[in-house]
Amino acid sequence: MNYPLNNKNSIDSELLASIALNAHNSILLLDANGNIHWANKGFENLYGYSLEEYKVLMGKENQGFIKLFNEIETDFFKNNPALTFSREFFTKSGERKWIHSTLTPVKNTKGEIIRFIVIDTDFTKQKEMEEELVQRQENSQTLSEHLESVKDYAEDQMSELSDQKKALEVAKEKSEEVLNKVLPYEIAIQLKKKGYATPRSYKKVTLLQLNVRNFLSLTEKIPIEMLVEQLHEVLVLIDDILEQHYVEKIKTVGGVYLGAGGVPLRNRSNPIDVVLASLKIKNTFEQINLDRKMSNLPVFEIGFGIHSGKVIAGVVGKNKLSYDIWGDTVNASAAIERQADSEKIIISRITLNEIGEYFISKPAGSLNTNNIEDLELFEVERIHPNYSEDEDGILPSSIFLKLLSKL
Repeated sequence: MNYPLNNKNSIDSELLASIALNAHNSILLLDANGNIHWANKGFENLYGYSLEEYKVLMGKENQGFIKLFNEIETDFFKNNPALTFSREFFTKSGERKWIHSTLTPVKNTKGEIIRFIVIDTDFTKQKEMEEELVQRQENSQTLSEHLESVKDYAEDQMSELSDQKKALEVAKEKSEEVLNKVLPYEIAIQLKKKGYATPRSYKKVTLLQLNVRNFLSLTEKIPIEMLVEQLHEVLVLIDDILEQHYVEKIKTVGGVYLGAGGVPLRNRSNPIDVVLASLKIKNTFEQINLDRKMSNLPVFEIGFGIHSGKVIAGVVGKNKLSYDIWGDTVNASAAIERQADSEKIIISRITLNEIGEYFISKPAGSLNTNNIEDLELFEVERIHPNYSEDEDGILPSSIFLKLLSKL
C-alpha cells in the first residue's frame, strides 16, 4: 500500500512509537533533569512495578535517576554519546534482578539536551552464572586444601617416629581435636596450614535463631546446676540435628542458639536445610516437654526466627578463637525470633521464596523496625505431604532428599 507523501512522517512516528511501546526491553523517557515522563510495557514486566509505583519507590529511597544525574559530571555527555551502568534491583515480589542500563541524551539543533532515553536489559541469568562459577571455584579451593591436609596427615602417620616425636604428635593431635570442636572443620584446616583464616562474604546464608525464652525464669524454679545439665542434654540433641542437615552451629549465648546454613562451605540448599532441621528441633522440644510435664518439671518455652541473606563470616579473637558471622541478616533473624509466638517456626518472605513448594506455610504478620526493612513473615507448619515421609510432616521423603541432593 502506498501512503501519501505528506503522511509519511506521521506514519513513521506511529510505527516507532508502537515498536517502543511493545519492545521486550524496558524503555524510559526522561526530561533533562532526570524526571520520568513515559515508560513502555517492557518496563513493568522487568521491574514488577507500575510507573507510578516506581516513582514513589525511587523518591522514598533517594536512588532514582535524579540522584544519578547529580553524580554525573557536567560535561560528561559532551565527550560521551551515552552512559552505561548496571545495578541490582528487587522487584515488587521480592525477586532479585540485575539490570544493565544505557542512558542516551536527545539534543535539539543547538546541541542542548532536551530529554533522555533509557533502555534497560535484564542480565540476571548471566550474573547468577558468574556468581555460581565464583562459588564453585571457592568450594573447589577449600576442598583441595582439605584433601591436601588429609594427605599430609596420612603421610605423617605412615612414617616411623621416635619416642619424642610420638609424644609431640600426641600433643598435636589433642590440640587439633580441641580446635576442630571449637571451629568449623574447614576453618580449622586453614588455621593449621596458614596460621590465619580469611573472613569471607557470603551472598546466601540462612540463619536460625533459637531461643529458650524462659531460661532466666527457670533458674528461679530449678537449681542452676540441674538446669544447665538439662539444657546441655537438649543442646547436644540440637547439635546432632544441625549436623545431619549441614547447618553450622555458630554460638550459644544464655538461652539463645545461633545456627547457619551455607557457611563455611557454600551450598544452594541451605534455606531448606535450616527449615528441615528446625522442624526436627521443634518436634524434639515437644517430646522433651511432654516428659517434663509428666515429671512435674517446668517446660522449655522456645521461639524460632529464620531469615536468609548476606553475611560476613570469619574467626575473631587471638587467645580464645571464635567463628562468628555479622550483617543485617543476623539482626533480622533475631528480630523475627523476638516477634514470633512461642513454639512456632517463623520465616521471612525471602526464605519462603526459597522453600515454598516443599513446605506448608501461612502468613504470620510482618516485621517493622527502625533498623530493618519491612519483612513479610510466615509460619512453617510442616513438610508438604507430597515430600513427607511421616504423617506429621517432619521427616523428608526419599523423593525430597533426592531433589535436595541435586540443588
